[in-house]
Amino acid sequence: MNKNQQKMVQYANTINKVMSRTDELQDELNPLFLELREAIDKDQVAGIADDHYADIRTKFAEGTAEYTKMLAQFETAQVPARFIGNHKLLTKAFGAFVDGCAQMTKSLGVDKQIDVPVFNAAEKVQDEESEKVSKFLNKIQVLA
Repeated sequence: MNKNQQKMVQYANTINKVMSRTDELQDELNPLFLELREAIDKDQVAGIADDHYADIRTKFAEGTAEYTKMLAQFETAQVPARFIGNHKLLTKAFGAFVDGCAQMTKSLGVDKQIDVPVFNAAEKVQDEESEKVSKFLNKIQVLA
């Protein structure tokens, strides 16, 4: 395998590793998000058990920290020349997604005090940036 092929394999492995773990994290965190979303929509946040709410806050913080580490993998990846433009756009979108996760985590205050406007805005950012991530991943796959 020549140097360019090795770089391509390494880059593909980085993308696969990051996106696989992203999917796993989303599968872990989404039920907690849906629980919060429903409690907010029904004005029943106070009904969430204190220890469970604290656990949700912890898991969101841990997830955001892990997303941040994955962003660093994108930022330091060795990218084949033909993917550089789309990789930069992918990294920017993933970074904005991570920022949305951080904002959502920050919106979860102590004593079940959720900053609902921040929570809602963070949800919107995550949705929009997830779509962009998918779009740029598809573009990279087409170029491969």
